[in-house]
Amino acid sequence: MKQLFSKKSLLPNKSAQIGLGLLTCLALSHLSIGQGSTSSTKPTIVSTVTDNGIVTTTYSNGQVVKTVADGYYLDSAFYKNANVLKATHAKRYWKVTDRVGISVPVGNDDNGKDVTMFLKPGVYNSLSVTHFWGGFGLGLTGGYQNFKVGDDYSGPDGLIYKNFNSLLSTGRIPANSKLLYDKVSSMEDFYIFVGPSFALPIGKKLEIDLDLRGGLINTSAPRFGGYLQDGNFGAQELIFRMNSSASKNKLGGLVGLDLLYKLSPRWALGANVQGFITKTPFTTTGQDLMPGSTKTLTKEDVATHGGYNIGLSLSHVFGEEKSKTVYTLLPPPPAPVVAYAPTLLGVNGKMFDYKSTEVPAFKWKSNSPNPEQEEYLFKLYKADGTQTPIYQQTTKNNSLTLPNNVVLSNGDECSFYYYTVQSVVQNKHFSEASSASFGYKAKPAPAVFGATRPVEDQYMFKVFGGKSAPAKKATKARRKAVKPVAVAQPKKLVPRRKAKPANDYVNYENVTTDPKVKWPADLPLPKNPSIYEYEVQRLNPGDCKPTGTVAKYKFYIDPKHPDDIRILPNKK
Repeated sequence: MKQLFSKKSLLPNKSAQIGLGLLTCLALSHLSIGQGSTSSTKPTIVSTVTDNGIVTTTYSNGQVVKTVADGYYLDSAFYKNANVLKATHAKRYWKVTDRVGISVPVGNDDNGKDVTMFLKPGVYNSLSVTHFWGGFGLGLTGGYQNFKVGDDYSGPDGLIYKNFNSLLSTGRIPANSKLLYDKVSSMEDFYIFVGPSFALPIGKKLEIDLDLRGGLINTSAPRFGGYLQDGNFGAQELIFRMNSSASKNKLGGLVGLDLLYKLSPRWALGANVQGFITKTPFTTTGQDLMPGSTKTLTKEDVATHGGYNIGLSLSHVFGEEKSKTVYTLLPPPPAPVVAYAPTLLGVNGKMFDYKSTEVPAFKWKSNSPNPEQEEYLFKLYKADGTQTPIYQQTTKNNSLTLPNNVVLSNGDECSFYYYTVQSVVQNKHFSEASSASFGYKAKPAPAVFGATRPVEDQYMFKVFGGKSAPAKKATKARRKAVKPVAVAQPKKLVPRRKAKPANDYVNYENVTTDPKVKWPADLPLPKNPSIYEYEVQRLNPGDCKPTGTVAKYKFYIDPKHPDDIRILPNKK
């Protein structure tokens, strides 16, 4: 007779090695995370103060962290500050859940019947411990379940009955032989699984917990069998028997679902449903049914073992059950680096005599509160429109002497020069340029009697300092007033105020033949819209001395539109 055993398998051939490899990787990842967290250096806590549900922690690096429990709030002046970060940390807690109920097996043949082990419902009990971060958790589940053996094992579908009838029909046993049965033992499973969990709240009182677990299960097949009391030579003769295998550890999986009702903030009671699946090895022993054979056959086999559990669950929560809002006060940003323009103390506007051997003195003083951090960039220009410095140098001193290879022209014609000094901080922050000028007189012209050709007029112009321009205000259009009939009134003499210069030092000085207001191309533009003063003097062609002021204006310049220079009236 052919014996019937289920050949269905949950896992492929190498499932055991793959499962063990996954568990090993999971364990190593937890170990590496633990080692990384212990080896990293963190700032130490200087002080911790708790007041009205707000915990203020100050760290050694200057960081301040305020942890706010639900129901408490910070004043708006704190968390609206630009240096404050607001974050909400999910609740972190431990949950312990105990489950107890009925375990129901699932048949393993095509008709949904179990014709191998004849299992029927038993009981189960499991305990899980899960750590949650908000709605996600990672937990461990251990448990026990058993399954009874149904009376069908001795019925017509069982191998005991089929083997006994086969032996009777072939005459290998007497017709009056009496069949006896072994003591029946239940099937038992012990398991320990690990995997993720998900907590899904439904309103304020209900919650669904979903557990996905995988791991090892120690499964023992049931024991039952039949034998003849008086067999050959008066001994017991085995008909068929099932036993558990020596190799009981297999991989398995479990899916659990809990519907919990919160009895209190920490206790919850509800219903549990979980399904499981694994493979169970077993051993069968029986007589060889081939005619004339007296052998006893032993066979190892594996059956798919699965089912579901229904019962009650009770859970308890440890730790924080509420989320937290954390306000982190960042250290103040570093102060901006400011480079202050120096004040020039050397020559300014001086005209040296023809063939003079006097050397110009270039001196200045710092206006920075930290002069030791400054350097100075000196540039010397010839006022001929080339806009290229003929000499430049960076120094930490407050004075400078031109080297011998820099020759200033002191010839028959007038020659003019100007120089700029800028403060430099950290080799990348430059101040506005402070500038001054000087020149050399031309060779005195001999008196010439007779007709002379006309000499082109030359003008010396100066640009004084500057101050930030006031913000522009939109003006409303006025209605044009009708002038009343003029009545003759005696004239009053009103003294005109003399316009004060915008600053007391010359920003720029040069000689030109065009007296119109124009921003010099070689003078650095201001950083903000500013008001400057422009003075034009006519030069005497003979000795280059100013003969009088031609014009004096105040003008407004915007660095974004340097060509749009606006003359300001003396009156408001």
